[in-house]
Amino acid sequence: MITNTAKQVLEMREALAAAEQNLAQAEASFKLELAKQGVDFAVVKGERPNYSVEALKDLVSDKVFKTVTKATIDGKKFKSAVEVGVIKADVADAVTTITAYEQIRVTELKGAKSESKANVEAQVA
Repeated sequence: MITNTAKQVLEMREALAAAEQNLAQAEASFKLELAKQGVDFAVVKGERPNYSVEALKDLVSDKVFKTVTKATIDGKKFKSAVEVGVIKADVADAVTTITAYEQIRVTELKGAKSESKANVEAQVA
């Protein structure tokens, strides 16, 4: 049974690697097509934090926990609590996971009417 599970894990890792490679190729093709058609675009890279509610609850007082959480951690209140020192930086690091992301934002369609331009930008964003 372990051998079958191990084989499945390896197959899934190979499938994931192939999917990531296909995605990278598709994104490159998309950017090339935008450029060929004279479409201005920007590649935006960023990060999204993800906070562990369970870990935070064990590391701060109930009062602080209730202040910075709703059903999940309120990112703005959490950052504020870290900035003023109510939550220590090591606690923030222990409960925060950063997820990187990349977006392609079309900034201008040459020759397009401004109304269409706004619609395309809204759809791409």
